[in-house]
Formats: sequence, C-alpha cells, structure tokens
Amino acid sequence: MKYCYECGRMTAGEPLFCNSCGRSYDVKLCPRLHVNPRSAEVCSQCGNRELSTPQPRVSPVWRLLGFLAKVAIALLLAYVLLAFLYELFTRPETGNALVALGFLFGALWFLWGMVPEWLRKAVRWSLGKGGRGHDR
Repeated sequence: MKYCYECGRMTAGEPLFCNSCGRSYDVKLCPRLHVNPRSAEVCSQCGNRELSTPQPRVSPVWRLLGFLAKVAIALLLAYVLLAFLYELFTRPETGNALVALGFLFGALWFLWGMVPEWLRKAVRWSLGKGGRGHDR
C-alpha cells in the first residue's frame, strides 16, 4: 500500500502510480512503464521523452519521524506480546492447555498433509489466495 503525497490518498498493493492523481511514486515512468530516476529527462530503455510526473519529495525529517513511529509501534507490540507470553507461561493452569493446543495443531498439520493436493489447492483458492502469485 502506498500513500500519495500529492493528493493524500492510499493505493492498495504495490502500484507504480497513484490511481487518483496519476503521479508516479518516487520515479519517472515512460508510457511503456519503464522505471527511471526522478532526475531523468529521457527513458533509459526506450528513449521516450514523455515521462510521468513524480509525486512531491518527502522531507528527510518526515521520513525519519515515520521510521521512528514504526519502530515505536513495533517495540510496543513486542512488549505487549512478551508480557502476554510471560503471564501465559508463568501460570501453572495454562500448561495443560498449551499441551492440548500443541497436540491439536500437530494433528491438524498431519491431517492437512494427508489431504490430496487437488483439494488443498481448492481450499487455498476458496480462501482467496489462488491466482495472485502466492504459490510461486
């Protein structure tokens, strides 16, 4: 998912350009969608002079703040997960439940391995993963 700094909209996936304003993300594209640096005036692969307009540059300060925000969120989530796991493993009553969950997951994994390949593909496809390049 990418954010356009020109129009302020998000575009799902890994797009080359914004669907709203048409600006490219940090590169210049020719009509054949060859990727060129922001400073290019001619396509390096086909020589076309019709290049897209990239979105405005993002200040290094904002990039740093974005990175620090991601790090802070990751640290917070790691702390919450570790606190949850500590509480889970230090209580004696959860030991039997963890063993039962382990056996359940093991049995499900074994049964999934016994299912024919055509049925596994059908299940993956029905869950929405088929045809999107996840099985490569």
